[in-house]
Amino acid sequence: MTSHFGTIGLEVHDREEYAGLLRRLHGLGHAEPVGPGLTRVVWTGTGGARVELEIDEEGALTYALPALVPRGAPVPVRGIALAPDGTAHVELLDGPGGEMLCPLPVELTDRAELRALGCAPGGAPTEGTLRLGALAERIALHPDEAAYDAAQGDREPRFAPDFLIPAGLFRPDDAGPEWAPSPHALFAGEVVAAERAESELTGGVFHRIRVRTVGGIEVDVAAADTQLPHSPAPGQWAEGAFFMTGSLGLPAPWRAGH
Repeated sequence: MTSHFGTIGLEVHDREEYAGLLRRLHGLGHAEPVGPGLTRVVWTGTGGARVELEIDEEGALTYALPALVPRGAPVPVRGIALAPDGTAHVELLDGPGGEMLCPLPVELTDRAELRALGCAPGGAPTEGTLRLGALAERIALHPDEAAYDAAQGDREPRFAPDFLIPAGLFRPDDAGPEWAPSPHALFAGEVVAAERAESELTGGVFHRIRVRTVGGIEVDVAAADTQLPHSPAPGQWAEGAFFMTGSLGLPAPWRAGH
């Protein structure tokens, strides 16, 4: 199974390789303080691959987030809230000031900004716009909408050609008291753009795919070359399970006045 790092061309196969990758990313990334005792290191590579490392005052890694820098149209959101585990929760809207399409947990690449704004005068915003990214955990391509619909066969219930289900909100029956919603979703939609990228760090190949799903929402998806039998093309239909990331485009309070 491809890891989240693998979807952006940074696949590792054991703990030693993972530790080595983190050391390289730490050395190559841009570091800045983002809160009391916390430093964020951000590395951005070919095709918009992005890794964020958060390090505490003792030099220990507390957080590592692989992501894809999203370039699609921003989605209006409201109800922005940061959970204790750092995952953000938002409501996706069908337009500015519009109706809710669905709630969604998402890992923000600007969660440090949201956290800091929450401690600043005026507090963190509860409304805004969100550019969405996703790392493919499972992905399938179909020639077009009709082919995707036919591939559902006799499945019940049948899904609409463009759907988005916040699967990470559904509590499993066997979940323990420590369970919390996770930034996972199922969605399908039309491929409207695609490109192939090769990581300058590892030589790993990945695909950057923009998918237009329910309500015209655009999601930039990263998928490893090993996950797809061929390069995607606009007009095809993509469907799968994804780890959701995104950016609210928030200003950094600690850079104010600089």
